[in-house]
Amino acid sequence: MQDTVYCHGLQLTVGVGFHAAELDIHQTVVVDLAIACDFTRGPARDEFTGLVDYFVVVQQLERHVQGRRYALIEALAVDLARQVVRLYPRVQVRVKVTKRPPGMPQVAAVAVECVRSAEDFAGE
Repeated sequence: MQDTVYCHGLQLTVGVGFHAAELDIHQTVVVDLAIACDFTRGPARDEFTGLVDYFVVVQQLERHVQGRRYALIEALAVDLARQVVRLYPRVQVRVKVTKRPPGMPQVAAVAVECVRSAEDFAGE
């Protein structure tokens, strides 16, 4: 796969963190996605066949995190990747999650990144 669909700056509100300052709050995290796919099945001809629909991806991720809580942003990143490859099993997705840690004014942001494909979740 050489083609990529990007979605930058997706803001999701979610319970995330395990330090005392994070336990009873929801935080806005910023998610960047890079979805490796194949435009030759349709998009190159302006057809919907084989399309990775970023609108559908964003809606699914927003619904999925609603009401959830994660201790680790790493777990959140992997879970978001899982959702993308469930929607589009032929893709590989790079998920970057960035947050501003409460109680740490000396840190502008922390981020994690993972890369997953459907094969990574085959045993689930």
